[in-house]
Amino acid sequence: MSKRSVIVVDDFPVVALGLKGILEEAGDFEFKGYAINVYAMRAILRRVSPDLIIVDSVLPRSDLNGTLRELKQTAPYSHILLFCSADEEYTSVLGLRCGVKGIISKRASKDEILKAARTVSLGGTFLSGTAAEKLTTYVVKNDLGTASVKKPAFSAREYMVLRRLTSGDSLSKIAKDFDISPKTVATYRERLMVKIGVRSLAGLIRYALQNDLLSDS
Repeated sequence: MSKRSVIVVDDFPVVALGLKGILEEAGDFEFKGYAINVYAMRAILRRVSPDLIIVDSVLPRSDLNGTLRELKQTAPYSHILLFCSADEEYTSVLGLRCGVKGIISKRASKDEILKAARTVSLGGTFLSGTAAEKLTTYVVKNDLGTASVKKPAFSAREYMVLRRLTSGDSLSKIAKDFDISPKTVATYRERLMVKIGVRSLAGLIRYALQNDLLSDS
């Protein structure tokens, strides 16, 4: 059987290279490269049409909905496996609505990742245990096709960063106050944008105003 081609879209090269090792070791995949953002992803897709695209659910300077819809248009014959590192109920529902064939947690084992890649690359559907559990709970309570996705859950740190960002504090000030790097604060900002479904600080501020997050209470 011929090898199935695959690319990985993840802003951490160590993750992409780890997936490369898992898939190449199995012997039935041919790694065609990795992209750290949507711009690099577009460049790769201009020269290859892979059987499988593994996409991180949280990418810098992009929103998940836009990325998945773009892939559906630019790589219609590629199957997409979503690599979840954020709220899995939110990303699972959004991913399935955008045509994703598989969803797997970054906490998955090597064997589960390989099984997911094989299943999805052949056009099948795969949901990891945690994603399936969360999605099943959601479907029981809602109509997947028509119900709106519930508000994403924020960690305590994400919530604090959201309040500080939408109150006008700079990345450097937040980083200093929380004793973390500005790059880490930027990562929190990108994750918040993905969870909320906006593309800019203005969108975060609008969300905070609509949900009364700027009050002192």
